[in-house]
Amino acid sequence: MKRVQYNRYGGPDEMYLGDFTLPDVSEREVLISIKAAAINPFDWKIRQGMMKFVTGRRFPRAMGTDFSGVVEAVGESVTHLAAGDEVFGTIDFKKSGAFAEMAVVDAATVARKPARLSFSEAASLPVAAMTAWAAIMNRNVAGADVFINGCNGAVGSFAVQLAQSQGAHVAGACGPSSRSIAKAAGIDPVLAYSDIETMAPTAKFDVVFDTLGTLNVRNGLSMLKRTGVFVDINPTLGRVLRGVLSRRYKLAFATQGMKNLPNIAQLAADGVLRPTVGSEEPFSNAVAAISGLEAGRRAGGKIVLVI
Repeated sequence: MKRVQYNRYGGPDEMYLGDFTLPDVSEREVLISIKAAAINPFDWKIRQGMMKFVTGRRFPRAMGTDFSGVVEAVGESVTHLAAGDEVFGTIDFKKSGAFAEMAVVDAATVARKPARLSFSEAASLPVAAMTAWAAIMNRNVAGADVFINGCNGAVGSFAVQLAQSQGAHVAGACGPSSRSIAKAAGIDPVLAYSDIETMAPTAKFDVVFDTLGTLNVRNGLSMLKRTGVFVDINPTLGRVLRGVLSRRYKLAFATQGMKNLPNIAQLAADGVLRPTVGSEEPFSNAVAAISGLEAGRRAGGKIVLVI
């Protein structure tokens, strides 16, 4: 079996396609033949050592969290899945391993793939959609004014779709090449990132969601109505502490939306959530594809490894 792995924390040069041995399938796990795996920024941040206080120092370590594929075997306690099911899901980042030919996965983080989605589209859902769910669906946004920084990115586009599905009015900011797409998605107004600081003192929103982790906290808070909340995805130690202490500032994590993976699957099946695949790359080109994204490559959607 082959997977993308590394022998120490560091830059892209640490990655390689290496052999590994699959562990046994426990009673609450499933064995997946992986068909597609989406690349997320968090994947290379883990390899860089950003979460090493959690992931530890046992090497070699695998990479990748989001996948789709076919169930090959199920543990004896798994009842919602069976061999032959087409599925999608995510792997706990402390373990990782989606950039591989096969993986043993906790069945609780796996759901049936909507028939209308390709394997690549389904692999693009989990972390991005679960993060958007945690930011948007965990609060009442019906009729609310919502501002999304990075409204055309993976997390941002799902946040827009979820907020609109709940009856929210959505404004946002994105790069110049994405403005026409954002407008076509019903976002109004669509701002350039450079406009935010000028607009901040006068704009008032019920929710400000920074999907990029780049919005100045002071500006984000100044954009809120009196009872509004600024939702961030940049978990520095100071921001985590602030999120615990402040009513108006909160952090959103994919793990907060993980229990809603079946709901995410249903919304995708209904056409409410519409993943965008920017490029499909062969598994043999995995290291180069990850390195390119890490270096700043843009593709107008998720980059997906096809296994």
